[in-house]
Amino acid sequence: MPYDFHHDHDFYLDFLARNARESIMPFCLEGLQALDANRKGWQNLEVLELGCGEGGNLLPFVEAGAKGTGIDLNQKKIEFGRQRMGQHIASGRMDLRGEDIYNPAIEKEFTGRFDLIVLKDVIEHLPDQPRALKQMQKFLKTNGLLFIGWPPWTMPFGGHQQIAEGWVQKFPWIHLLPRSSYEALLSWTRQSDETREELLSIYDCGIGIQRMHRIAAKTGMPILRETHYLINPIYAYKFGLKTRQQIPVLRSLPVIRDFLTTSVYLLLQK
Repeated sequence: MPYDFHHDHDFYLDFLARNARESIMPFCLEGLQALDANRKGWQNLEVLELGCGEGGNLLPFVEAGAKGTGIDLNQKKIEFGRQRMGQHIASGRMDLRGEDIYNPAIEKEFTGRFDLIVLKDVIEHLPDQPRALKQMQKFLKTNGLLFIGWPPWTMPFGGHQQIAEGWVQKFPWIHLLPRSSYEALLSWTRQSDETREELLSIYDCGIGIQRMHRIAAKTGMPILRETHYLINPIYAYKFGLKTRQQIPVLRSLPVIRDFLTTSVYLLLQK
């Protein structure tokens, strides 16, 4: 199957790090420099990644001089990340934890601490996105920034159906079926209980560009930077495709744009 890289932890961690180094970090650094013209790099900044998995996105920030903290509910991924990142953890430059952002102890420890929060391919998994953004806002320093990168719901594979088995994983826009029909299809194609549960969770939480804008506005976090991609930057490492930003004329046509935008990068300011 073409998506076996999701099960190869070493390879998956490596291309996450490469994507963060080459696309996420420059995008975020430009935002930080817009707020502080003297900012040259990542030295002495505190970066938090939520839904960090094994820490692949966080690693390049640490290598560039930031102090990185990652939390994730998946304890197995955290343990694997701790093994891979042992040198950085031992040095005190990285901290990986199996934690929940709503844990009162975490809220007390993290409030007002971070210069940047990274949320990459996570927002579409969160069941109450407005509540989550409000919680993240607490963790930021004054003028701190929140990076959100995600596949809009109506893009060809916005339902993450690529994690399914069989032909379903290769079928674009199939996740836009009515929920009952989609659930029946997953049962008919004999997806595992775990896969079916994950895909239906994403169905319920998937988020489009316009809704993301409304949530950001409601939370009181202005958009500092925004980039839409016709070809997601991470596809360069997954599939060997060249990164391409969205065609300008499509950006002015929201309905069509949302169906053909494979990734959005947002930088929100506290």
